[in-house]
Amino acid sequence: MHFGTLLLFAQAGKSMSEAELFKAEVDLGVYAEECGLDSVWAPEHHFDAPYCMSPDNLDVLNHIAARTSTIQLGTGAIILPWHHDPVRLVERLNILDIMSDGRVLLGVGRGLARVEYETFGIEMEDSRGRYDEAAEMLLSGLRDGVVEKFDGKHYQQARATIHPRSDHSWDDRLHTIAMSPPSVMQAAEFGGSLMCFNYQYPIEQQAAVFDEWREKYRETHKTEPPAPVLLDFAYCHEDADHVEAHMQKYLGAFYNAMVDHYEFDGKHFGKTHNYESYQNSADMLREVGREAGFQAFSDLQLKGTPDQIIETIKMRRELIGDYKQMFLCSYGGQSFDEVKASMKLFGEKVVPAFKDL
Repeated sequence: MHFGTLLLFAQAGKSMSEAELFKAEVDLGVYAEECGLDSVWAPEHHFDAPYCMSPDNLDVLNHIAARTSTIQLGTGAIILPWHHDPVRLVERLNILDIMSDGRVLLGVGRGLARVEYETFGIEMEDSRGRYDEAAEMLLSGLRDGVVEKFDGKHYQQARATIHPRSDHSWDDRLHTIAMSPPSVMQAAEFGGSLMCFNYQYPIEQQAAVFDEWREKYRETHKTEPPAPVLLDFAYCHEDADHVEAHMQKYLGAFYNAMVDHYEFDGKHFGKTHNYESYQNSADMLREVGREAGFQAFSDLQLKGTPDQIIETIKMRRELIGDYKQMFLCSYGGQSFDEVKASMKLFGEKVVPAFKDL
């Protein structure tokens, strides 16, 4: 079973400078290899330090690649609609893959935060069209080494040959980060694995989402889909009572930054084409309030003693089938000593319980 971690670069609750925090998060990515994790991922987010300040995940992963030798390096995710030149992405991904000896895991997504779209001067309603066009060019360039002449609504591109090219196939390394029902179906058509954040549904509903994705994948590609990916906020400690108090304090601080960033209690989703499915959740959050919303969110996450987390993962595997477990360890102002202790305990006691699966 595959275990990985996503770096967050979140300033919420931290007393460090932005530069100090950024370097410490990168160091944490290097430490993940020492802990025996299979992959480390870097997100793409802009203009909001409390939530996440990782504007160029390829630069982050290039640095981690130079300091590691085995851990896989994931983009979690490249938000395609925000990029004006998919050909440059193809070139940069190839260089990262060459210099890391084929360790790149490609994750792409569509983006959800209005502040990022507005600041870039891109209409949120154009996100689906821009994503589809950019993804077509990106996959062509990675798989074939050529982006053919493209004349789309959002992108125009002369025929481009890609050099240098990685020696490694990209076919088993593609991931789509998707949360809304239309995006999940689009992910099945895109190919590769589906990655979902575990903050919307009880695990039984999330298992049903994965089942729908698998069915569409089989229908589209006439083959079995790869294992999906589930991403949690996590905390591992030998004292179960300490775990709950810790999560209330630190995850609670980050939760508010997350809700603010995405405007998860906003009223704009229902008026924004391609994002209507988020409005019901936003209305519900406004109705119950953030305190209740946080508790529901916290209850879904991967937390506890090593034995408790092992049992949670076993239960999930019974519902989901084979899947890859990703987790975020650094959030809400924890010290990096606390974060590293949690990650180390994961590596020492949780990961070995599933290594033969």
